[in-house]
Amino acid sequence: MKRRQFVKAAMAGGVLMGLSVGGACSKAANGPRVVERTSPSRALVVWYSQTGHTARIGRIVADEWRKAGLHVDAADYRAVDIASVGGYDMIALGTPVFYMEVPENFRKWVESLPSLTGVPVASFVTFGGHGDGQRRTSGTLLDMMAARGAAPVGVGMFGNMSTFAPTWSTGNSARTLKYRHLPNAETFAAARDFAAGTLLNARAGRVVVIDSGSGFDVIMGALPQVAFTKLAMSGHHIDPVECIACGECVRKCPTGAVPKSPGKVDSDRCIACMGCVNNCPTGAMRLDFAGKPLYGFNNFLRRNAIRIAEPELDQR
Repeated sequence: MKRRQFVKAAMAGGVLMGLSVGGACSKAANGPRVVERTSPSRALVVWYSQTGHTARIGRIVADEWRKAGLHVDAADYRAVDIASVGGYDMIALGTPVFYMEVPENFRKWVESLPSLTGVPVASFVTFGGHGDGQRRTSGTLLDMMAARGAAPVGVGMFGNMSTFAPTWSTGNSARTLKYRHLPNAETFAAARDFAAGTLLNARAGRVVVIDSGSGFDVIMGALPQVAFTKLAMSGHHIDPVECIACGECVRKCPTGAVPKSPGKVDSDRCIACMGCVNNCPTGAMRLDFAGKPLYGFNNFLRRNAIRIAEPELDQR
């Protein structure tokens, strides 16, 4: 099916894409999955989020599903008991696009999930700026769940400001500020449409076929981009003078690379997500990129007087 034909079919089927036009795909080796739970009542929304963009979309999806009558649990993946996931009859997983792929830490979590045979599932991703790799990432995430036996019923892709600290720290603030208006009301409305569309598909037993992209995204996604980024990183440590022992960097690090007391970050465990730098409230987390000191996303927002919009939620 050509891309234009797919988009028309997807819209007719209730699959709403968010801010980026694109399809969703499932290329599981065992063929198309079948929705076995067409009357979902207990749903789970899980996300990996470092600066809040993906968590916002996840909370909107959960809110919309609750309004539709589902009992919904929603949380960051680090707070979810893997053994409990098999007890849900509808699931949505979300992640930021990470070097054009599903982040390594979240990938490992998804791969450890129990059997999800017949469970309707959806994926959603957030990306910075114009975006690269969002189709690849959302498609891969659905493929991973389909490999557990799940039935893909939708995908969403949502744009926001980039949270990659080297961009503005090396003098490219304009590239990020171009998207300072995102997320906005349109983003949140698209997230609600995505949630409603996936639930409509689940109840209709409608499985989506997804095209996860090709060309540049596939080529770049296959390169060791994290390794290349880490080659430019140096001096990664916690400054004991500036540290207030809040523990935020430890909580945000997805690999346990950050020490619980001031000291050097474990470079072998680090996956260059920039979460520790972005979330440190005092600038105690030190890191140089190509010889220039980085400052985090929260600091960037303060310097540019930006306040990120928050969605209005009917149910929390």
